[in-house]
Amino acid sequence: MERIRSITKKIGSISFSLLSPNEIRKMSATKVITADTYDDDGFPIAMGLMDPRLGVIEPGLRCKTCGLRVGKDKCPGHFGHIDLAMPVIHVGLVKSIRDCLRATCRECGKILLTDKQKEEFLNELKKYEKEGRDTTYQLKQIIKECVKSEKCPHCDREVGKIELDKPTSIRENGKKLTPSEVREWLEKIHDEDLVLLDIDKKSARPEWMILTVLPVPPVTVRPSVTLESGERSEDDLTHKLVDVIRINQRLQENRDAGAPQLIVEDLWELLQYHITTYLDNQTSGIPPARHRSGRPLKTLAQRLKGKEGRFRSNLSGKRVNFSARTVISPDPNLSINEIGVPISIAKELTVPVKVTSYNIDWCKQLIKQKSLSLSDNLEEYKPSVNYIIRETEGMKQRIKVTEKNAEEVAEKLEIGTVIERQLMDGDLSLFNRQPSLHRMSMMAHRVKVVPYKTFRFNLSVCPPYNADFDGDEMNLHLLQGEEAQAEAEILMKVQENILSPRFGGAIIGGIHDHISGCFLLTHQDKKVPVDDASHILASIKYEGKIPKVIEENEKKYISGKEIFSALLPDDLNIEFKAKTCLNCEVCTAPKCPYDAHVIIKNGMLKQGTIDENSIGAFKGRILDRIIRDHGMDAGREFIDNVTRMKKQKDKSRKD
Repeated sequence: MERIRSITKKIGSISFSLLSPNEIRKMSATKVITADTYDDDGFPIAMGLMDPRLGVIEPGLRCKTCGLRVGKDKCPGHFGHIDLAMPVIHVGLVKSIRDCLRATCRECGKILLTDKQKEEFLNELKKYEKEGRDTTYQLKQIIKECVKSEKCPHCDREVGKIELDKPTSIRENGKKLTPSEVREWLEKIHDEDLVLLDIDKKSARPEWMILTVLPVPPVTVRPSVTLESGERSEDDLTHKLVDVIRINQRLQENRDAGAPQLIVEDLWELLQYHITTYLDNQTSGIPPARHRSGRPLKTLAQRLKGKEGRFRSNLSGKRVNFSARTVISPDPNLSINEIGVPISIAKELTVPVKVTSYNIDWCKQLIKQKSLSLSDNLEEYKPSVNYIIRETEGMKQRIKVTEKNAEEVAEKLEIGTVIERQLMDGDLSLFNRQPSLHRMSMMAHRVKVVPYKTFRFNLSVCPPYNADFDGDEMNLHLLQGEEAQAEAEILMKVQENILSPRFGGAIIGGIHDHISGCFLLTHQDKKVPVDDASHILASIKYEGKIPKVIEENEKKYISGKEIFSALLPDDLNIEFKAKTCLNCEVCTAPKCPYDAHVIIKNGMLKQGTIDENSIGAFKGRILDRIIRDHGMDAGREFIDNVTRMKKQKDKSRKD
């Protein structure tokens, strides 16, 4: 028996389907019939919403279904059920109900297609499923074909017009159908027609979309909270279920007592409202259910959907250690591979370093300069160590390094100890902007500690993150192991992701100021004074041949095209149209009067204007060629140099 328990099982697949009324009753631990929760002594009432058979949340109490306690034993909780006095439409399935009614005959229950049409559609669906293709379009076409029918091809009954009045009212030829009538109609639909209605006959029936039994979630899903005053505050789901039970009881009593039809219908509508708002309290067309304070209740759909819902907040988004978050800002002084990290964050985040015989002296020096790490002035700041971790007899001892004990800790440092040092320039980190929609939403950057309060990076890196600087916040994650750092260095560094996996072009490149700066520098016969040109060339650390000097009106200039050529590799040869091309009826290239025909020979820009088609993200022909011919390092250097050139050109214009 023990051996069988230890066998690891692998989940092959998971299927989602509708629960039948019988399945809801089978999985139920108890029928819920009373809206009261606790008695006068504070104990849960049997067959109430907090019945101990539904699970326990009170310490010491045992679950009456599984016998486990809360906490250590971890009773998972158990479902209950409410038998509804009258059927109710499920608001989440109302469109599927409408489609089923539109596609079938009310009299005979058959689908409104001839046998020939039915066979054609079935063969088409089988073919698509065999090929693994999506059948959504074909299923929509089936409904459209059925709606065209004026008479049932099987029993000749006239087909009524089905309309949906949101949220849950269904009309046939203007007359409202009750949920009971809708359920009777759906019960008539034949099993062989279900596949054409996008229903799997093995796991569901269309009449199950009309609720006759309502599952009651376990107590563990909707725990009550005891306030400081000693009063209990119930969960929003419990509040809503109380309303459902009370109205359900009143409806049953009035129906059994033979009350007027109008009163029964009003109570039936009220039951429909309470179950609709229990499932989704933001359903359009009806007012939301509210607390006495006026706050809308947070019911089932609100727990799941949206930014604060279960998926995005708790499953996709996690809180993790060794991470930081703050506002982002642009910084043209940084390489695309770098990220500016505020000094306040650099002092808090740590990277583990194992002490060896090779680095023990360096580690001791780091610990000893603890007093210098406390400064907020970047010029005085020196990174130190926040903690050291010693392992003795299998137990880890974590010691905080302070200004007082730094000298003592440094002297006692041993080989094998792990130090958690503060961030320093060159550390590898992961940078992420949510929502993380593709792999470039998280890339690796080298840390550059800066004396500011925001994360700063080169604005060329905005497109893959879909970032802008209107208040966006981003996340920084510090890698805690050598393997992780090696993987990030090789696979995730920004320069390794310049080319998009979606279309193969450069997703990182010139944007905004890069493009306007290069356009102004290279358009027509732009000339730059020698002094300004020298500063521009110095900013990109140009060490090649001095460009040709032009004398004009006793002043010396250098051509803007020659300055830009300093960025290009010597073997670059390319010819293309700039974005400024007007697509003239008779093209005069290469002698274009608008300077829109770009010609580069042996790394020299002979003619043409540099714009988005040359260096821009997504479209940059020059950038694309440099990366393909010379690799990612050359592409990164080109983007960095374009940024520096633009920055220096703006500075020269101001001077």
